[in-house]
Amino acid sequence: MSNLSFNHVRSDEVDWVDDPDIPGFKQKILSRDDETGAVTRLWFVPPNWGEDVFDGKPDRHYHKTVVERGFQLYGDFPHWEFNSVEDFDGDLYVFKRGLFMDRPPGSLHGLRPEPRSQAGAVILYWNTGRGASIKEEAFAEETVNVPFDKDVKVEINAFNACRLMQTETLDWQPHPDVEGWKIKPLAEAGYGADTVDLVFIPSDWRSGNDGAGVETTAKLPWLYVVTGDLGIRLDETDVRLQPDDYLGWSAPASLAFTDEVVSETGCVAICSGNRLAGTKS
Repeated sequence: MSNLSFNHVRSDEVDWVDDPDIPGFKQKILSRDDETGAVTRLWFVPPNWGEDVFDGKPDRHYHKTVVERGFQLYGDFPHWEFNSVEDFDGDLYVFKRGLFMDRPPGSLHGLRPEPRSQAGAVILYWNTGRGASIKEEAFAEETVNVPFDKDVKVEINAFNACRLMQTETLDWQPHPDVEGWKIKPLAEAGYGADTVDLVFIPSDWRSGNDGAGVETTAKLPWLYVVTGDLGIRLDETDVRLQPDDYLGWSAPASLAFTDEVVSETGCVAICSGNRLAGTKS
């Protein structure tokens, strides 16, 4: 379902297509902002990916302005974080299910030829603008490659650290706006990016309990159902979101919940620019 206010994508009904900007990746585009170039997508990384990338040599780079965020849905994806120009080894992180990445501008990261993904990976990925992918037209303007040379000169004095957290080990907290809900705050707003939260709605909750509805001042808020189901009212139409459904909307549109049980099985959703209810974010 898509109209001027809402964009509902059932991702399991969308075909995987080659990502023209990263050789070997496949993608499902969930949303794209033509003004900024910001994109939200599902990425599929095939097993053993990377053999032909960067001519088999290690690579590291940073982005000048773009914020990158990701939530690992399935599989494994090796990635390296570097602390300084002199850090040639880097720190290896294997992204696994439930890992959340919050990468600010000026974060030095990259790839090495080994190890490669064993099982492949599916990643919910979003960013704030153009030029973060190697084949994008704006890549040379936005992204700075940093050779493995201690004497290389870069435009920034210190690199920003990427925040990586395994969300499955985080404790649920009481939701600040709705009694009985729970939340895992993942990222604050910054550098043009919105807040990010994991929100849990129990199976016995009804919207009539306290009249909750989604309020936000974010320009393009969205949610993605990780597990369970979620009953939403879009204008006058009731829609029951399923796992791997994406729903985005634009201000001043707001969401309401169905009059019936909002989630039949309980729901966990990752939310950008909103926390599914209550106080404006």
